[in-house]
Amino acid sequence: MSDNLRELSALLREGQRRSGQGSCGRRTPADAAVPHLRQARSGLRTIAGQRPGDAQTWRLLSQAEEALLDYGNARSALEKALALEGRADRRDLKKLAALRELEAWWDGLGLTPLQLAELGGRLEKILSASPCDHTPRHTRVWLERSGLLNLDQIVRALWDRGGYCDCEVLNNVVHP
Repeated sequence: MSDNLRELSALLREGQRRSGQGSCGRRTPADAAVPHLRQARSGLRTIAGQRPGDAQTWRLLSQAEEALLDYGNARSALEKALALEGRADRRDLKKLAALRELEAWWDGLGLTPLQLAELGGRLEKILSASPCDHTPRHTRVWLERSGLLNLDQIVRALWDRGGYCDCEVLNNVVHP
């Protein structure tokens, strides 16, 4: 492994450590982790462009993309690594399936991880001041003020994920 790749791998591990979670799931990483993860991702993308046949670079890039909740690119990078290696073990196949599921989950939601975190912050503030009225009223207001298109589709996607009202959006979707 080249020194540059070693450094980027260490930077990625530090970002993952600072993220505060073993598996990124659907939560945004801790603020302290983001600069490390972005720098690692940027460097790994550069190396992947320079050495497109290096499977290890693609694997590391997949991890960086996943940590930053970009599941489509994480899946694509892992698929490239597996194609270059010409094999996939059970763990690789499970990881690939998980990335596909997460990619579909986010694509179906209609919000980015950052937008969902912002919505969650707003709902936490509102619901700490007054109880939930068992409607998604504050969620809808936040969506409208955010200038998002397809509001009904997003509300339906939140509903499908257990977000029937503001407190359930917070508890079942933002912080499951």
